Amino acid sequence: MKRGTKTIVVAIVVAIAIIATYRLVVFIGNKINPKKVVEEERVIPVKVSRAIRMNITKTLNLSGDILGKEVVHVFSQVPGKVMEILVKEGQFVKKGQVIFRVDRDIVGMEYMPAVVESPLSGYVGTVMVDRGMSISPQTPLAQVVTMNQVEAVAQLIEEQINMVQIGMKAKVRVDAFPNTYFYGTVYRKNAVLDAASRTQEVRILIDNPQLKLRHGMFADIQIQIGAANNAVVIPVDSMLSDSSGNFYVYKVIDNRAFKQSVKPGFSLKNVIEVLSGISEGDVVVTLGKENVGHGDKLLVYMEEIAQ
Repeated sequence: MKRGTKTIVVAIVVAIAIIATYRLVVFIGNKINPKKVVEEERVIPVKVSRAIRMNITKTLNLSGDILGKEVVHVFSQVPGKVMEILVKEGQFVKKGQVIFRVDRDIVGMEYMPAVVESPLSGYVGTVMVDRGMSISPQTPLAQVVTMNQVEAVAQLIEEQINMVQIGMKAKVRVDAFPNTYFYGTVYRKNAVLDAASRTQEVRILIDNPQLKLRHGMFADIQIQIGAANNAVVIPVDSMLSDSSGNFYVYKVIDNRAFKQSVKPGFSLKNVIEVLSGISEGDVVVTLGKENVGHGDKLLVYMEEIAQ
């Protein structure tokens, strides 16, 4: 073996020996004094809100129609032809006021014109005949409606029937007065359901002294089915439930999440009443709650409940 080649081999052997010695020293050092591996704790960003107290009202929203308190059709007691129409639609008439004259129109006989009187005081809603038209006692001539009081009429589906009771307060809005509410009371529910629609009719009585509400108007109806004064509320978005139907929230204490069982009460569009489990001032997770577990560390962003 040449001298140069021998020198290279020796150098390689020495290098291998040094590396092996270093690894052995490191291995023994780790056995004697092992390094502690520290895992950085996860911090979860969330939005939170503080529980507050407020008065809340739960309503049932329905659509319906405005009807006069009394709506009657006027008929002639005799057949003939309409001789005179003495009223116009929208006109106020008194009970007993003559509103039509009818020519009895019997060949070979002469009669004084028959008069048709309004059966009640109210407003003429619709005139249903024209002058000269032949009529019978079964032909409706006009509709007369009382308007000092009106009814808002709506239909309840089966699951809503037990929510609404006689005496409950309601408010009504119509398109003609979009910024005005008219207040009334539930005063009648049909005893049976409509066989075809499986709905129950409910009627709300409303005073209408200025006659703003008219027979036939479409109405948005809100019936107050419950209320809670000075209730503790939290955002609806903070509420969770498990597979057994138990409700809970994540309560925030010192920037950590703690699972807290709660008992919910009335719920509105944005907030829900809490009957137990949460007190005024407690902070709960709203956005990001699905990523949170009990005891997790949080990075919180406060968002106050709008009142």
